[in-house]
Amino acid sequence: MKTKLSYLFILLCALINGQGKSVMNDLQFSNYSGNPKTITEIITFSPENISKNISYYDRDGFLTKIEYYNAVGTGSSNERSLNKIISYNSKDKAKRHFEAINPGNKKIETTGSFEKISDSLYKRVSHNSVHSISLSKLFYFDKNNRLIKTEETGNFFETPVKNIILYTYTNGVKSETLLEDLTSDKKSKLIYKNMKLDLHANPVYEELVDDQGTIQQKTERIFEYY
Repeated sequence: MKTKLSYLFILLCALINGQGKSVMNDLQFSNYSGNPKTITEIITFSPENISKNISYYDRDGFLTKIEYYNAVGTGSSNERSLNKIISYNSKDKAKRHFEAINPGNKKIETTGSFEKISDSLYKRVSHNSVHSISLSKLFYFDKNNRLIKTEETGNFFETPVKNIILYTYTNGVKSETLLEDLTSDKKSKLIYKNMKLDLHANPVYEELVDDQGTIQQKTERIFEYY
């Protein structure tokens, strides 16, 4: 009996350790390859609405920090002011905690966590008491660790949020998104166009186009590798 119990204990420990090893890092989560140290992302919604963020990764591919710069203004993106910093604590890979800091007053405005529920399901929750924001988001992955669906619920500035996004891939590359807003019962589709890849097959430029062929968003990325 003792031998059987010992065997079950060893098996349970092996399963727990196996789960820890199977946690996706943030680069895999975003379907990036290679070993980036930083990723600078500049998103253009309109000439007057351009946002910029810089993501920092450790050598294991986990996020340590994201810097967000103001989304409205003109001129070079380098002239934009820093308006939010998100810092990650990755000691527990299966459930990592983060906090968003206002660089102006150094106050923590948002806290949250990101955890693995199963091999194909992750969950992110965040709460901002300053701006009455409370969100919960589920991320679904296929067997190739590609994001195929998200479900988000909660409140954004006291406005109810309930939406689903479906992702489609062509030859392993994201090609289309379908957004369904369940609060307004509206659906919208965006198609990825004019994508350019670097030597590691990471997207350095892409456009999101609606059904009428109008560009809704342009994204440029700069990858700095270890």
